Amino acid sequence: MTTIFRNLPGRRVRAAAALALLATAFAVFGAVHARAAAVSPMAVYLSDRARTGTLTLFNPGQLPEEIEIGFAFGYPTSDADGNVLLDLVEEAAPDEPSAVPWLRAFPRRLVLGPGERQIVRVMIQPPAGLEDGEYWARALIHARGGQAPIEQRRGDVGVQVSVETVVVAAVNYRHGVVRTGLEVTDAGARQEGARVVATIDLARTGNAAFLGRLLVEVVDARGRVVASGEDVLAVYRAMRRRMELEVPADVAGPLQVRYTMDTRREDLPVGGPLPFEPLRHVVPVR
Repeated sequence: MTTIFRNLPGRRVRAAAALALLATAFAVFGAVHARAAAVSPMAVYLSDRARTGTLTLFNPGQLPEEIEIGFAFGYPTSDADGNVLLDLVEEAAPDEPSAVPWLRAFPRRLVLGPGERQIVRVMIQPPAGLEDGEYWARALIHARGGQAPIEQRRGDVGVQVSVETVVVAAVNYRHGVVRTGLEVTDAGARQEGARVVATIDLARTGNAAFLGRLLVEVVDARGRVVASGEDVLAVYRAMRRRMELEVPADVAGPLQVRYTMDTRREDLPVGGPLPFEPLRHVVPVR
């Protein structure tokens, strides 16, 4: 789920756990749909041994795209309902592990013709004396001109909207010895009619973000899995996740929910998730 907004820095963004965002301009009469240049991968991992990474941009449209690349600070959090949020700001608080001041993109501006690809190098120049750990940023890929201005008319009033899209990719810099882990701080499950609503609160341990998967299974009294669902999981500090699962009507209780957190992420580049033994947690369904 995403929220459409005018400017990324300083605004709150609701995003899917994969955290790929599209932002479009707003017209007076409503939101305007926009196409964006394709970006891959959606995450770049830098380290002391590899201080340069790459993003590949592709223009699938029929018009040239004017591309500009910048950086902002932010990491996913969640609200009381388990919705994933991403706050992006131009300047992080002093106690936050921001990599933004050390990052550069080459080229930073370019024109991408229809059907063209371009490799952009993301480079980091960290200062000396850093503490071991992971430092975070987001690459903002702004694209303009790939869609002709949209004209809307209501009565005698006409509005022409120029559309800009922004794709957001994660950039993580790992310095020294990095490690990650998870602990369950709270978990529960309740039945509401034919659904089981499962909620789990997680806290990251170690000095780097946990990147992996959340698997939620409803288990009957005989130990059979009668419903299941999974989603990507990124825990930078703390995270609440909520999942609703449909349970067959003929399933007899008592039921349990089994949570499994592991590092299975086919959507991330090799070396993205740090090593972590799967963590399992079981709660009764009330």
